Amino acid sequence: MLMSQMMTRDVPLLQTKTSLKQGVELLRSSKLDALPVIDEDGFLIGIFTKANVLDAFLAGAESSEMIEGHFNSQVVTVQADTPYREVEQRAKQSSVGTGVVIDKKGKALGIFTKVDMILALFREAEQLAIQLSTVYQAMPNGIIVVNHNNVIQQINPAGEKILGLKQDILKGRLFDSEFADLDLSLVLKQSQHLVGVQTQMNKVTVLCNISPIGERAGAVIVFQALTDFDQVALELDATKRLYETLLTVTNIAYEAIFVVDDQGKITLVNEAACQFFGKREKELLQKPIDQVIENTRLLRTLKTGMSETNEIQVIYGRPYIVSRLPIVRQGKIIGAVGKIIFQKLDEVKEVAQKLAQMDLELNYYKEQVGSTRLPVTFTQIVTVNHDMRRLKQEAEIAARGNSTIMLTGESGTGKELFAEAIHQASPHRNGPFVKVNCAAIPENLLESEFFGYASGAFTGAQKGGKAGKFAIANGGTLFLDEIGDMSLNLQSKLLRVLEDRCFEPVGSNETVKVDVRIIAATNKDLLQKVSSGEFRSDLYYRLNVISFRLIPIRNRAEDIIPLVNVFLERLNQDFGKRISGVTPEVQKTLIAHRWPGNVRELKNVIERAVNFAAGELLELADLPFYLREQKQEDRIKQSKEWNLGNAHEHLDKETLEKALLKTNGNKSEVARLLGISRSWLYEKIRKYDIKLPNR
Repeated sequence: MLMSQMMTRDVPLLQTKTSLKQGVELLRSSKLDALPVIDEDGFLIGIFTKANVLDAFLAGAESSEMIEGHFNSQVVTVQADTPYREVEQRAKQSSVGTGVVIDKKGKALGIFTKVDMILALFREAEQLAIQLSTVYQAMPNGIIVVNHNNVIQQINPAGEKILGLKQDILKGRLFDSEFADLDLSLVLKQSQHLVGVQTQMNKVTVLCNISPIGERAGAVIVFQALTDFDQVALELDATKRLYETLLTVTNIAYEAIFVVDDQGKITLVNEAACQFFGKREKELLQKPIDQVIENTRLLRTLKTGMSETNEIQVIYGRPYIVSRLPIVRQGKIIGAVGKIIFQKLDEVKEVAQKLAQMDLELNYYKEQVGSTRLPVTFTQIVTVNHDMRRLKQEAEIAARGNSTIMLTGESGTGKELFAEAIHQASPHRNGPFVKVNCAAIPENLLESEFFGYASGAFTGAQKGGKAGKFAIANGGTLFLDEIGDMSLNLQSKLLRVLEDRCFEPVGSNETVKVDVRIIAATNKDLLQKVSSGEFRSDLYYRLNVISFRLIPIRNRAEDIIPLVNVFLERLNQDFGKRISGVTPEVQKTLIAHRWPGNVRELKNVIERAVNFAAGELLELADLPFYLREQKQEDRIKQSKEWNLGNAHEHLDKETLEKALLKTNGNKSEVARLLGISRSWLYEKIRKYDIKLPNR
């Protein structure tokens, strides 16, 4: 940690011509004990303190006098790139409570106090605690922590799973009363380490390593359940053979674990990681991860928040199984954990040949399939927002069943992606995923599109008949998008199919049975349509067994930049560019915008910007006009005037009016820029009675 990360920025800077009155006012408004004094060129020449104020007035100075002659020219300075440890040592040796932070040229950048140092230490400790907690939660071994009185403090999730006991039950109880077969007295009283202890814990045979915490402050029990084979081996073989067996298992399951901060610098490594990289701990800490691991994707995890598990990666010329997990706190990515499962590969040549063969087969299938899009899974839905992450978890749980699911939310929030992810996580994943846009099919064709028709069912019917969407989706999932636009006549027939799981094609008397999972989606208020008689209430409740309302992006602004990074990664491949990110000004603009078109609008904006970008970062000039011209002050003012009841409605109208005015009524251009369909645009124009400008 550097001084630039600890100091107080944006402090008022005084000059020799500043009056005592102005100096006092700035000290009071900034709530600081001292302020830097600079010359006309901005270089530091002294510091003006509250003590200087008292001395000046005691000497009879007038408030209108300049501070020249009333400030200290001797001032403690620290450069912005000074590391924390050096600052800590200087602070211990100095009696001065406030110093000035300067750049290499001697210009003042801010103020540094001992309070700043303490707060920085707290932040560093908090981040370390989060990192350690993430590793603790991810450990495959069970861990129990007891205090010096032998009272259980906590047990990790792996421990709960191994023993079948919950932390709520164990916490606060005596270890001896819960696990009488394991005596911790030697560890707690004499600080001894116990290794390879076999015992019974809640009727589960486990192997334990027990270590003391500090000087008789408690103990940590790390344990792993033994397989039936291991138990037989323990009973039949001698200790030496047991040791050799456990050593072999440990070598196979060896895991190198390392943690990086939000800048991609290593902050924590375990002993296995040190052995893997062939370096000591101090040689790895604070090193950029991309300088330690070639082609690392941890930086991508930091940018996008996307976790990756059990991926094959070639490191130092060898393939390993690698996992990456983001560390998220309050919707912000503050770091990532990497895990490498490695083993000694005595037959590298054989492994390489198998991998090469797999590559040949993969390339062959790629050539056959072409650019077929990979199926969407929950892993590919990017979010660091707490509510959205919980929504993903609940949707993944719901996907395991067969109940009908209703997805609601504004246009562009990703309902189709969620539907496909649910399909891929469901028992129907091996079946087809069929999408039907209920608003795009003419009403007279809806029935034949859904249920198909028999040969000669009507004039112009295809010879041999045609299978409908239900028949095509048999064994899979049928996604009914914009369900609110379905006619009442078809609603009744759809309800019958949902109830009976069978239907008759148009012009046929033959009943067709189907096994189809239904997912419906709409951006309309279906309850209002039920009240007005436009939507059947019985169908609504049949579809609304499980419902999820997707969150608009304006309510999860922390997802904007991770999404931008994902879009850039894909667009760089499509356009052959190497854009690494966005400028701070663009980032502020994107976060401040209200995004009426949601993720679809954001994607279109980034694609437009990539087309015009000339550098390695997206500039403000690359963005569409309506984002460039919109003032930050206007957005803040508008956000204060809106409330939760009318925010989206008011924003849509204002945005549409402005976009129509700027494009001189070109509706196609407005729809493209806002990332919305023309039909949605026409509907909003009619709803708000917007007058189109004369062209």
